[in-house]
Amino acid sequence: MKLIDIHTHGGYGVNFNTSSSEEIKLFLRKLKQRGIVALCPTLVGDSISNLRERFKLFCNLKKEHKEDESYIIGLHLEGTFLNPNKPGIQDDKVFMQPNIDNFKNLAGDYENIIKIVTLAPELDKDSELTKYLESKNIRVHAGHTLASNIGLASATTHHFNAMEKLSHRGENLTLDALLNDNIYCEIIADGIHVSKNMLKLFFKVKDKTKIIMISDSLPAAHLDKEIIFCNKKILPSGKDSNGTIAGSVMFLDEIADYVAKNSIATAEEINNFVFKNPLEHLNLDKNELKYIENLA
Repeated sequence: MKLIDIHTHGGYGVNFNTSSSEEIKLFLRKLKQRGIVALCPTLVGDSISNLRERFKLFCNLKKEHKEDESYIIGLHLEGTFLNPNKPGIQDDKVFMQPNIDNFKNLAGDYENIIKIVTLAPELDKDSELTKYLESKNIRVHAGHTLASNIGLASATTHHFNAMEKLSHRGENLTLDALLNDNIYCEIIADGIHVSKNMLKLFFKVKDKTKIIMISDSLPAAHLDKEIIFCNKKILPSGKDSNGTIAGSVMFLDEIADYVAKNSIATAEEINNFVFKNPLEHLNLDKNELKYIENLA
């Protein structure tokens, strides 16, 4: 099975926000050996200067792609335009208001390496940034949010996590996106971020063509020791000392195995959730799409 992970922060001790080019290259080779042929390296919030350095580094890594490495489609920015009341493990001191000026100031000359931006729709006045990003074919994911609906975003970030809970009363983004057949939903199907039975409900209700399985893997994945992530100490379990989940310590191939072994989805469905659906969502040009499809 070939897999594409559009939401991963690293693994084996490699942190996409801090690790060197050589360290990341080694990680990309290890991912490829796991069948993860392409990815969107995901950056948490940081200073503009540090993020700009990351943009430059990943531009070069993408250009230098080798056959034995997982291919970098583009970056996923998760930690800049979030709601400070739903930060998860992230540092709300570096959050910015989601607007066009702030995005342009952040992206600079590296807009083309950015493929996904997670933002809180309720903070995006008149959906101006969302409209701008989607017009540039940068996919907007609603996440770390208190929004009551999906707005103009095209997907959700790690559905159920860092958003309002499902309830039998009232309306919220979680329910809105779940029932909207035009909206893609990322899901961390590891049985920890979302319970087994809630996963079964999700896979039963959500349009199968709009499900994207992700890992949200941490640098702690397959490391078995504490790490510093978002300026916080993260335990080998993927949680901080207060029990807040920072991300997964499983890779996408392991999560796919979990879903299969627990009969949550069929093999054919899983293949779509980890390869076909993310490719369709990212809306790549024909040449890049063909390149990824031909990756062995």
